[in-house]
Amino acid sequence: MRFLTTTALTLCLPSTAFADDILMRADIAEALVFAQGAEVARSVMADLPAGRHTLLIPMRDLTDPDLIEVTAPGGVRVAPAQQIPQIAIPEGELDTEAEAASRDAVETAEDALQAAQDALARRDAEIRGLETQIAYLTALSRGGDDGAEMPPDPARLTEILATLGEETARVGRALQAAREARREEEEAIEARARELAEAERAFQSLKPFGTEAPGISIAVDVPDDVSGVIELAYLTDGASWNPAYALRLDTGAARLDIERSIRFSWRGEAVWRDVDTRFSTAIPNRRRAPSGVMPDPARIMPPVPPAPEPALRGGAADLMESEAAMAPVMVEEVAPIVSEGLSVVYDYTAPVTVGPTGSVTLPFDDLVIEVELENRAVPRRDSTAYLVAMGENTTGEAILPGPARFFRDGDLVGAGHLPMIPAGGETEMAFGPLDHLPLIWQDLSLDEGDRGVFVSENAQRRRIVFGVENTSDEAESVRLLYATPFAEQEDLDVSVEFSRAPDERDVDDLRGVYAWNLDIAAGAENRIEMTVELSWPEDMVLDWQP
Repeated sequence: MRFLTTTALTLCLPSTAFADDILMRADIAEALVFAQGAEVARSVMADLPAGRHTLLIPMRDLTDPDLIEVTAPGGVRVAPAQQIPQIAIPEGELDTEAEAASRDAVETAEDALQAAQDALARRDAEIRGLETQIAYLTALSRGGDDGAEMPPDPARLTEILATLGEETARVGRALQAAREARREEEEAIEARARELAEAERAFQSLKPFGTEAPGISIAVDVPDDVSGVIELAYLTDGASWNPAYALRLDTGAARLDIERSIRFSWRGEAVWRDVDTRFSTAIPNRRRAPSGVMPDPARIMPPVPPAPEPALRGGAADLMESEAAMAPVMVEEVAPIVSEGLSVVYDYTAPVTVGPTGSVTLPFDDLVIEVELENRAVPRRDSTAYLVAMGENTTGEAILPGPARFFRDGDLVGAGHLPMIPAGGETEMAFGPLDHLPLIWQDLSLDEGDRGVFVSENAQRRRIVFGVENTSDEAESVRLLYATPFAEQEDLDVSVEFSRAPDERDVDDLRGVYAWNLDIAAGAENRIEMTVELSWPEDMVLDWQP
């Protein structure tokens, strides 16, 4: 499973150089991501002293340690990894630089909040002292048993009253100032609490290690002091990716720009940060072995009574649905996806980081395909014509299936799913309705009072008119498609005539599908009349709708 080029990434040095147990951190450094699952490699630059040691490496995405391949610097002998349910981690011991800085920010915010709370406590003490002074001065001013006595010298009364008033006013002003300052300090506490909450959220978003985590232990025998990279490579099912597209059609230039993105998801507790990532179309978990072959003897049994004919619930449509449900469906694969022995790997140019949401959309590249544009009309099924772009995949690589948004001259016209388009393969994509090209369809037989569907007579004649109207102020070209009736039974005779001969017959090898290439002037319309005559035996009924 060695698939990545080893790169020295210093994440955490051993905590004690000569200890038997060496705690170290090895983050995900490189990955090859499949449609489902990934091969990942964790790496750490370590200084290993001579001797026998046990490496303790926390791994929060650990599944099966037997599948982990361990490589170490030259000369170091490595035993298979062993699973440990919980590894004790001193607080902050395995922090990265970003985590250490964020942890310091949390501690700073905690200290600031504590300082603000202490300042408020001191302010409360000051207010209580001033309130005590006010209470004493008030008692003095009331007189009586708790108040001040009349001075022996009446001339001193004025002096005492002045002093008492000044002191009461001074204490009152100090008390008011303290209460105003207290409000500011309460606001400061709220601000410091918000800063602490933000710092804690930022710290937790980095997914730092706590005081314990699951992981592995690896016994190593180091002949001489050595420095180098230790790498762990293994498979995980926590990663997945799929392509996504924005298809931008420029009708003036007849060009289709394909903006490709990669939608990458990572599930689990492990951190995916600044990982050198490649994306592969391979499917490593598909079935490896062929089906088994067992003896298949022939047997005879009593005949099975035939099943009753399905009741006609609502006419031809219900009967056709019933027959379709019982008949095998034959689907022609225009562009089958071949995965056996064929895969493409995309090297993403920038390190990939997945945030708290667990997914990220990565801009990839743009492809360009020259296309031909066609106004396509199917009047029996649609109310307007639609714009269709047709072209060849000349990009030199397969365009993988994935969700897509479709834009026509800058306007979003819808969303859908892009199919597999092999290199050199033909493709066509629809880019929305053309409201200025409404379609015409009318059963003229109904105007004559002859509905003629599911009748017991052995003949029927229908007149249908269909076409396109151009309500714009410019001439338009339209390709009109119509599926006409035909007979596959000898006893059913079908005759079809048109007021204008079709330009193509059996379009795309579909029997009875005709095409007309119409040039329609501004404000004009083009109609085609079809006459259908059918005859069949008297003991049969017709199953067809115009």
